[in-house]
Parts: sequence; C-alpha cells; structure tokens
Amino acid sequence: MAEPNDSSLAFFSKATPKQWSYIWAKYSEVLSLKAEERNRKKGGPQELIKLDNWYQEHLPQKIHSRKDPHIIHEELVQIAKWKLMRGKYRPKLLDLVRINTELAVLTISKKAFRKMYHQKNLSQAINALITLKGIGPATASAVLSAAYPEQAPFMADECMLSTPGVEANDYTLAEYNTYSEQIKNCAEKLKQSDPDFKWTPHKVDQALWAHYLARELKPEIIDGMPAADGSERNVIKNTSEEDSVDTTDITSAIPTLPVLNGKAGTSLSDENSSGPSSEVEDKSNDSLHIPHKKYKYGNGNGNIGTIMNGEDSKDLGSECVESEDSRIMASEENSVENGSDVSLEPALKKQRVDATELSAVAVGEDAQL
Repeated sequence: MAEPNDSSLAFFSKATPKQWSYIWAKYSEVLSLKAEERNRKKGGPQELIKLDNWYQEHLPQKIHSRKDPHIIHEELVQIAKWKLMRGKYRPKLLDLVRINTELAVLTISKKAFRKMYHQKNLSQAINALITLKGIGPATASAVLSAAYPEQAPFMADECMLSTPGVEANDYTLAEYNTYSEQIKNCAEKLKQSDPDFKWTPHKVDQALWAHYLARELKPEIIDGMPAADGSERNVIKNTSEEDSVDTTDITSAIPTLPVLNGKAGTSLSDENSSGPSSEVEDKSNDSLHIPHKKYKYGNGNGNIGTIMNGEDSKDLGSECVESEDSRIMASEENSVENGSDVSLEPALKKQRVDATELSAVAVGEDAQL
C-alpha cells in the first residue's frame, strides 16, 4: 500500500487498486491546477482544460469515425500543443510540427494506425509517425494513445519519472518500448484486481501524471488516498508540531502568584485562559532566574532584556522576558483598573521572588509572565 509521503516511483510499485482509481479520478482536478499556471498567458487556464477535453473525449471518436482511421494536419498540431502545455512548453517545436503538409500527415497517420489495428505493433507505428517533422517518440505516443488507449500509453515526462526501470531523460524508441511494457503490465494487474474499472495503459499514465503533479501542486489530494482497508484517511489541515502544545500537566505545576496590594494574584494558567495579564513594573533590580527556558520580556518602558539559565542568567532590573512565540506583554497602563491607577511598586520593593520557588514550574510555549 502506498503512503501519502511516497514518491510517484514508490506509488507505482506499492499502490493498491483503490488508490490507483482514487488518483485517476483526481486527474481533472490536477489538470485544472496545472492550467492555473497559465493565468498570465494567452488563452489562460481554459485553453488547456478545453484542449485536454478535446484530446480525451472528442479526438478518439473523430479518428474512428473515419472510414480509414487517420488524423489531419490541424489535429496533429493540436496534439503537439496539448503535449507541450501539459509539460514544458517549447514554441519552436510547435513551429516544426506546422511545417508538415496535410498529405504527409494523412498518409503517415493512416500507415501508423494500420500497424496498430491489424498488427498491434506499437514500435512500427511509432517508427512511422516519427518520420514527420517535429515528431519524436513522445508526441507519436500521444497520437497513438488518442486512437488506441488500450495499447499505447502516452510518454509524458512525469510518467517516465514515475515508472521503475525507465531512464527518464532518454526519449528514444527503445526507452519508450521499456516504458510502455511497464505501463501495460501494470494495467493488466489492475484489470485482474479491479475488472469493473476497465483499466487501460492510457488510464495508468493519467494516474501517474496526476499523482506526480498533485504532490507538487496540492499535497492534500495525496493525503486523501484510501487506507489499506479502503477507508478514507482523516486529513488534518493546517497543523504542525509548532502549533500543538501539550498542556495536560502544566496547570498543576504552576503556583498561584502572591497577594500584591491587597489583591490576590492570578496563576499563569488562569492568565493563559483569559488573555494577557497586566504588567508589573519592576525597578528593584532584583534578579530572577527562569529554569529551562529563554525568554524576552517588555516592561512598557521600551526596554527589552533576556534571562538565561544558569551561568548565562542576567540581572533583570528594568528588563523583562517573553517566550519566542508569545505576544509582547501589555504595558503598565493595563494596570489601571476602573479608572484608578494601581501602583504595585511598593509591594514589589518589599517582596522578592526566590528563583528556587519557580524551578519546578513548567512553562508552555504560550505562557506569559
């Protein structure tokens, strides 16, 4: 069974029939994502979407509606354009394809289709088509795959990179033969496991192309692949290790702050639940050591200080600290309650904080001092 983090090469070897059919069903969605890359280009995204619909749905019917199956010059140009738009666009290559005459395209495509229909000889059909200008094994395979999807897979770059035992950068007839054998063997195995789906080599290359591009354009599609038992995976979006904080035991370890000026202090856990606490101005130059953490702290006077563990500890003074991901604390103006200024400076001068009293405190990533 393939896993979401598997490469397309691993997917080829490990995927279950349900995973293959799931990815194939996402082909249109991935194509739309690919088409979005053409936002600033002539024709926009819709040009690729319409061209793909023509290639997949209408062209095969058009070819076989003719007494002697063949393609015409304009169809060859559109096939080459479809191939280039789905991969790396090379305008000069398209210009070469346009040089072919109408008679040459008609005659040679008839010959190639006869090789496929009567002899089922894929290699000879490819050899016939590559005599046309600007047509190599990859574009020739696109022509044959449109007419005979049950015999000829399309030689897309992404599919070559996803197929075991294939040299992805070798666009020769010999390498296409290796590639097509791998794809056809895969299609046969899928047909045996899932006969209702009617797998063809072309459906296999569509699934490989969709898997390869989805990993780059929208990984959530891969994350949604069925599990080994066919059930849907639970996909959690927008989560990371940094966003998750385990506070199961933190509240029991945090003591209640002492009473200051007749008002009961609030525990850190209570502060976390109700938002940032009011800040206490400290001008006593007392030293405060916070174990196991490095913090930054803003005291409302524009002073920023740091306190380190052990030997790196500093005298706090008018400096203060906060955790890396926490917000800067509110200024001392937050100490004003009901319009009256509550000054806590006298209480702080009389009361010192022993660093050992806080040595067991477990402070979370979002704890605020």
